[in-house]
Amino acid sequence: MTWRLIHENSTDIYRNLAVDEAVARSKADQEGVSNSLRFWRAKRAVVIGRFQCVHKEVDLAYCKENKIGIARRFTGGGSVYHDLGNLNFSICVGRDEDYVPRTLKEIYDLFIGNISAALQSLGVPTRYDPVRSCIRISDLKITGTAGWLKRGTAFLHGTLLVKANLEMLAQSLAPPAHQPVFLRDRTRVRCMDSKRDYVTNISDQVDDCPSKDEIKNAIVQSLEKISNQRFHSGVLTKEEKDTAEALYQSRYSQTEWNLGTPAQRDRGITK
Repeated sequence: MTWRLIHENSTDIYRNLAVDEAVARSKADQEGVSNSLRFWRAKRAVVIGRFQCVHKEVDLAYCKENKIGIARRFTGGGSVYHDLGNLNFSICVGRDEDYVPRTLKEIYDLFIGNISAALQSLGVPTRYDPVRSCIRISDLKITGTAGWLKRGTAFLHGTLLVKANLEMLAQSLAPPAHQPVFLRDRTRVRCMDSKRDYVTNISDQVDDCPSKDEIKNAIVQSLEKISNQRFHSGVLTKEEKDTAEALYQSRYSQTEWNLGTPAQRDRGITK
């Protein structure tokens, strides 16, 4: 199956997450949909995992004061911070490709490991951490990643900290005690906690930081090598656009999806 390369211009976190889910679901639901690599960025936002509780992950007041969006993605994993100093990538590939491993862990090792190798080719001293499925410079993390497997489709997305505001990252992801409690949905209280880590920017660790275009090109070349295929510029299909719009309207634009449902004291939940 061919690969298409998509460069996204929108910096709206909610629409970008809707597109991510639409691409994954379209690939899983339809035959003949190309594999895809999509690059995108977002304005200031915190993104929590599908199974997380916002009050345990985010400083809600700080985000409101600083106009930092709060969004929930459809994949699991922990919370991450986005701003225009990040470069985000989304990979969607059929599991029937002969170079794609079977398990999600092995898929991380292959694709995120090769993104690390791409950065190394630019002089960035990265290493892939197979335990946490992330990329590090020394012991400091520069990526957050999450994945999804369904009906023969593997989907990974992640963020690279190139020149992000680390002060805002730290504050927005430091939830204070006694925030209002939110259920993940109307019934689920159980929260998946983030695995806290120390992070850094690529620009803070190398004297000559590669540009985002240089990073994109290196990633494309690395993934072309493992797939033995040439990536071609592409766009979303009409079905993907329609699915993304439907997901945006029904899910990603909705406070109840992104934050959850405020807990009621009569349900036995205290703040």
